[in-house]
Order: sequence, then C-alpha cells, then structure tokens
Amino acid sequence: MSDSGIVNLSDYSKNRRNSISVEHLKLLHECRDMLAAGVTRELSSQVEAMERSLLGLADHSPLVEARDYYFQAMGLVNRQGAELFQACKQALIEAISAEWGETFGQAEGAVPELSLMDDTDYEVTLAVNKSSSRLRFNCAEELVGLDARLGVLLGRTSLPSDENPLGPKLLCESLLDGMTKLKIEQKIQLVLLNQFDLVLYPELPPIYQEINRFLLAKGILPDFKAGIRSRPEQAARAKPRQPEQTELMNLFEQMAGGPGAAGGVGAGGVAGAGAGSGAALLGISMLEALNRLQVGALDLPGGVTIDLRSSLAGGISNVVRELQQSPAMLSASKIETVMIDAVAMLFDYLFEDQAIPEHLKQLIAQLQVPVLKIAILDRSFFTQREHPARQVLDLIASLAVQPAQQGEEADPLQVEVEAVIQKIVNEFDQDASVFGQAFEALSELQAKREQELEAGMADNVAEMQRAERAEMAETVIRDHVRRALAEQPAPETIALFLRDNWAPLLIREYVEEGETSPHLSAHIETMRELLWSVQPKTDMDSRLMMVRILPGLLKRLREGVEEAGMPSEGIEKFFAGLVTLHANAVRPTALSVPLPEAETLLDDLPEDESDETEDIDSGDGRYNEPLPEIEDEYSLCAKTLEKGSKLEFRHADGTRNWVQVVWVSGLKGNYLFSDLNGHNMFSISPQRLADKMRSGQAILIASDSATESAFGKLLSFFKQRVMGG
Repeated sequence: MSDSGIVNLSDYSKNRRNSISVEHLKLLHECRDMLAAGVTRELSSQVEAMERSLLGLADHSPLVEARDYYFQAMGLVNRQGAELFQACKQALIEAISAEWGETFGQAEGAVPELSLMDDTDYEVTLAVNKSSSRLRFNCAEELVGLDARLGVLLGRTSLPSDENPLGPKLLCESLLDGMTKLKIEQKIQLVLLNQFDLVLYPELPPIYQEINRFLLAKGILPDFKAGIRSRPEQAARAKPRQPEQTELMNLFEQMAGGPGAAGGVGAGGVAGAGAGSGAALLGISMLEALNRLQVGALDLPGGVTIDLRSSLAGGISNVVRELQQSPAMLSASKIETVMIDAVAMLFDYLFEDQAIPEHLKQLIAQLQVPVLKIAILDRSFFTQREHPARQVLDLIASLAVQPAQQGEEADPLQVEVEAVIQKIVNEFDQDASVFGQAFEALSELQAKREQELEAGMADNVAEMQRAERAEMAETVIRDHVRRALAEQPAPETIALFLRDNWAPLLIREYVEEGETSPHLSAHIETMRELLWSVQPKTDMDSRLMMVRILPGLLKRLREGVEEAGMPSEGIEKFFAGLVTLHANAVRPTALSVPLPEAETLLDDLPEDESDETEDIDSGDGRYNEPLPEIEDEYSLCAKTLEKGSKLEFRHADGTRNWVQVVWVSGLKGNYLFSDLNGHNMFSISPQRLADKMRSGQAILIASDSATESAFGKLLSFFKQRVMGG
C-alpha cells in the first residue's frame, strides 16, 4: 500500500493467493487436474460425433464462407484432434493455476495491455458468455457445492460464481486460449467452441460431481449436501439413490407380515437356518434345499425327488415356478416365500422380453437357482442396480453371441460364456464375489468379440467410405473449384483447364483418400496459387512474391497434369499460354482478358466413372433402391442409431436374424450392420431402414437394462397386490 492509500489490486490479489495453505493448494491441484483430464477425455471420445455435426452444418449452410469454416473445423478435429485437445488442456491448467498465483512462462506481475474491443473480440465475448451460461445452468446444482468448497480452499468467505477457477466461464476462455496457441483462425475457434459446448453440456455435471465427492472425502464441508445429484442417464458414473427399489423391499415385508417375520433377512445379511415348522418337518432349510438343487437332485422325506436340471435340458423353463409347486417350499419362511415369488416373476419377465434373443434366454435360464440363492442371501439384490448378479444377467442379455443354425457349430463366444455360467453353478455357495468375477470374465469376452468385429469390418468400412466419397466427389470438387473462381476470377484458358484437367485429379484424390487427404489439400492449394498467379500484380511486393512462388508452382502443375493423364500436346499448349498470362499479369498496363462464367464451365464437370458408388450389401440388392424422404417417428429413429444399436430383421420366408450397428457413415449417415459374430455385413441407408421399420421387417431392440425393466414391473405388481390385499 502506498502513502496515498491506493492499493495495487494485482499486488493485493497476489498476496491473497500466497496465503493458501500447502494442504489446500495440493487439493486445488488435484481438482484442477481432474477437471482438465475429464474435459479432455470427453472431447476426445466425441471426435466422430463432432465431425458428423460439422458436416451437417456445412451441408445446410446457405453461405459459402460459413461452409468453409465448418469444413476447416472438421479437418482440424480429424487431423489435429489430439494436438488440439492437449493444447486446450494445457491452457486450462495454466489458467486455473494463474487464479491462485502460479504462472507458466509469464513475467510475474505482468499486466495485460488495454486495447479497444473490435467486432471480432465482441463476438468472442458473446460466444464465451453464451456457452458458459449454458454450461453453468446445466451444472447449477453441482456448482452450488463446488463454489462453496473452492471458496474454502482459496480462503474466500464468498466466491462469486464467475470467479470459481473451475467454473464454466474460465473453462470456455481456456478452450479458446488453447486454440489461439495453435494459431487457429478466430472464426473457426468459435465454431469449435460451439461443438465443445454441445459435447460438454451433458458430460460436465458428472465431472463436477466427481470433484465434489473428492472434496467431501477430504473433509471440505463434509456436512454440505448440495453439489452432488443423481441423474438416470448418468447411472454408470454415479450410483443414484433408488427409493423405488427400497420400496420394493418394504412391500415384501408387508406381504410377509412385517420386518420381523420368521426367518427374515437382515439388510445384506443371511436368512436364518430354521424357517419354521416346514423346515423342521423336512429337516433342511430353504438355502440347504437350493444348495442341493444347484448341483443335482433334492431328495425329500417320503421318497420325493426334485431335479430341476431336467427342465432346463429341454430349453427355456422357469424352474423357480416349479420349485414353488414342490414340497421344498415347506422349508421357506414367509419373507423367503415372497422373495421366491418375486424371483420367479423376474425370470418370467426376462423370458418374455422381446429384446433378449432366445439363445441368450437359454443361457440366463441356467442361472435361475444361483440367482434365487443370492436373492435370499443378500437383500441388496433387490435394491442395487450394480449388484454383481444383476450385472451378470444384464451382460448376458446383451452379449454379441450369434445363434447356431441347424447343423452348425456353436458360436465360440457362447461356449466360453457357458463355461463361466457353469463355474457359477459349481462354485457359488454364499460368497457374492463369484458373480463379480463372472461379470469381469464376461466383460472381457464381450470386449474381445468387439475387437474382433472392429478388425473384421475394416475392409468393409474402407470400401463403404470410398463408395460414398465417389458418389459425392463431383459435388464437393465442383464447389471447391467454383469458390476458387469466384474469389479469383481467371481467364477462360485457366477456367477450362481447371474444369477439364485439374478437377478430375481432385476428384480422384477425394475418392481415394477423402476430404482430409494431404494430396487433395496440396492440389487445391496449387489451384488457388495458379489463380492468384494470373491476377494483375500492381505493386512490387506482388511481383516479387510471383518470382518466389512461380518455380514451385510450375513444377507442381506439371506433376499434376502428368498424374491426371493430360495429353503431351495439351500440356505444352497450356504451359505456353500460361507464360503469356503470367507476363500479362506483371505488366503495369495489363490487357483486359474476357473471363468465363464459372457456372457454365462447371456444368459438365467430368465424373469419375470408374468408381462404384452403390452401397455394400448382403448380395440381393434389397437395401439399395432410392426412396422418397418421409418425416415420421420411423425416419427419426432410423437417423439416430448409434454404434452398438441392435435390430431384428424379419424376412418373408419367416427367418429372423439379429444384427448390430458396427459403423455409422459420417458423410451420408448410412449404417454398416453385421450379425452378432461379425461374419456377415451389409449397409443400408436411413431412408431404407425407416421403410423396413414401417413395414415391421426391422425392429429396434431396446438397449435398456433387462433387469431394470423387469424390476420396474415387479414394483408395479407388488404395489397392486398390497393395495388389493
């Protein structure tokens, strides 16, 4: 503080920051790294989605300049995605650290210069405010707690929302800073910021939840309840409270006569051995009966023998229902009787579920007795979505196992899955970890199958991409040439050369390697340099630049026309004319040369007739015919499938086959399907798929948890039963 009583705010701020304790600074570093890593992870995982979004924006934009920005942004995400996200991550880390006084290569105490805000800066400010406001609104609940906790760590009694160093505003500003360091044009930065905003909108709340939980665990406001919430769509990230399923257990107890019913099970505990008079009569408890049924036959007094394995040998059968009709139920307590009824209904619902193929239901059926046992042993089976036994059932229901046709060998994956199931049957006693180990083993098998699918479809995907590019090549290249001529009008000789000789070269490069091909980019740049070279050079700087670039330009042009197969006579004639045009361009008083109409010259742009443009198909051409566009729920569904979505195709001969989406085209939105073991593949357009859905020939299979759906039905049923009782 000076004698005048004026405080230098930067010095004051620095002194305040230096007062942070070592322990709090360490926590701040960890929170910063969690945010930076989470944001980078989500952006990196959505590269393909951003490319599709940018392509769609380009297709629907009426402005040529805007389309160019979208294409450039798409190219950056495709070619430099990793570098781009790393630059944004580093900028975020540096910006957050600067908030508590740490600097990275910047002079300490340096004050940024003041300057007037131009239109572009104003546009950037608006974009940052818009994106940060959207993100803050969607993260409002999480940020209530995070703002307060960061205030504690920074020694601030009150921390305004926009001053939270982990908040959305600094995040958006840092994303732009990272792009600036890569020297990305500001208009393209704004396009990318909008895409990042769309990606982070649903994904930022769970990142903040994770940071809140971390700080809670470290004792930062341990009694502060705000800032952590549960969302159904984020069940995989955070374990939500499940009052409905807790309610299910309450209904069980009501039906059994209250929580103190004989032989009742404590929370997560084991049922009592002596269930009542029935158990005394039979000499065994229900759990002992299930132990015997799990591995073989159960012999009861009076010469009665129960063997549930014979029912399973015939296919899909609800053996829990058979158990309910047997004398073994005499050994069950009241609460066990209700639970057994609930598990029987659970398997009824699973076996009726049209989203589970029959061959997978047969696998699930083999686990009925072990699942019934774990349900009786561990009440959390009814209250936790993440219970290992439920995870095993859900994973089996979604396995990519192809059913074996008559006379064929079983899918190797099915053989391995059956081995895991048999291990549960043989080893499960009372330790639920057997199901946990089975879930890990099944997850590894499923991941292995997905890797095999990825490897097996590589050639098909490449062929499909090439076919789509061939179909779009003329339109894309025509647009490139037209824009170049519109920006730099050229003599008719040059325009004709671009139409007849250079455009076919661009088309071939586009078809072979795509929009991001370095060869295509080089040829487009050569085209632009050629057009610039024949423009009048009215100043000395332009003429000197002409001298510098001309040797390289001529070399690239000659290599290009030779690659394009231009006749030798035509090559020499073109270059002779080019000499005249270049001489005319550098004259102080250049002659006026009539220019062609670009639209007219491009109307008959040659097509690359050597490329096949039809979809890859299963061989019968069923999915290739063009269809009119119809907007309804089927077309909407057909346009929004994702990789991994499953459908059932029903054919006229009565056969059915299950397929899954293994690839989605970024150009046209076409899908590549394969059967569940990746042996047969075909492509289909969204329009054709929607038509199949309307006629009932294709049915989308729900991807929701099979057990979750079943437990929802259980809750409704037992509510009605209790109310009716």
